[in-house]
Amino acid sequence: MIKDKIGRLLLFLGLILIGIHSTYAQSFPTILITYHSESGKTQAMAEAVAKGVAAIEGVSGVLKPLSEVTENDILQASAIILGSPVYNGNMTPEVQAFINSWPFEGRPLKNKLGAVFVTGGGFSIGEEATMFAMIRSMMIHGMIIVGGDELEAAFGASAITGEGDFVGKEVDEIFLRKAEGLGMRVGKTVKYFQFD
Repeated sequence: MIKDKIGRLLLFLGLILIGIHSTYAQSFPTILITYHSESGKTQAMAEAVAKGVAAIEGVSGVLKPLSEVTENDILQASAIILGSPVYNGNMTPEVQAFINSWPFEGRPLKNKLGAVFVTGGGFSIGEEATMFAMIRSMMIHGMIIVGGDELEAAFGASAITGEGDFVGKEVDEIFLRKAEGLGMRVGKTVKYFQFD
């Protein structure tokens, strides 16, 4: 009889601890990493960003292509890290359409963190212009912009994918490290500000 009562008490306490753990785990700030990729190279950068986010304890990363992102994903995220290939010196039409779909009434994205990454075929082909266009759009929504972890990634992470030593290769490790550093910095910043 006493063993049954002790057993039920331990089971009850165990369920309470599981509930507390689940509540705590669900309360981690969420970072949405989303991208448009045609060749798979921007996707590789997105995966490196997600790896950086995953390295930060106490935050949760969600990696999705633009086509799978819901409005709820956008609204629930504490930070949005957005990636695009360079397309005629700008973001792709798909990325622009995605930004245009963000809810604006009441500025629900205000004070969320924003960060960007891009891939471009060559040097001086519009990487920084594309990052600034994406950043400007985030700022219109009232987002707080976070740059990369290194001086060479001050505006976000970028990769050269089709010129010089980078022709015909997967995304070079130097660029993947910048993307990973961007993810880590956004993760640390979200934790610092304790965004919900």
